[in-house]
Formats: sequence, C-alpha cells, structure tokens
Amino acid sequence: MILEIAWFRTQSLMEKDFKEQDPNDDDWGNPPSPWTPENRKKAFRAQLVIGAVASLGILLPGLLFWLLRT
Repeated sequence: MILEIAWFRTQSLMEKDFKEQDPNDDDWGNPPSPWTPENRKKAFRAQLVIGAVASLGILLPGLLFWLLRT
C-alpha cells in the first residue's frame, strides 16, 4: 500500500507541465563553417587548448596526491 502511494506520488511529480514543441525538419541550424586554412588553424589551436586542459586535469590530481601524501 505504501509503495503504491509512493509510486503514484513519483509519477505525479514526473509529469510534464509544458507542451512539447513539434520537431521542425526544415530547421537544421547553422551550416558548418567552410574548411579554409584560417578555420583549420583555429580548430587546431582549439584542439591543443582542449588537450592541454584535459591533460592538466588528469595529471594535476595525481601529482598533488604524490607530492602531498603523508
């Protein structure tokens, strides 16, 4: 009985209170930027920055743990 009440309450909390929009198949968003040398340089630079930040995020906790362990 208690489980049924809990289930009903959860279902009522999870109901949507907004109307979902219909998908628009004609709207594809912005087209991709052309593959020019300038855009290649920007993309490569962005990949380097993302790689450096990811490497730092992976290595820093390990180095701090290794240096600061008691």
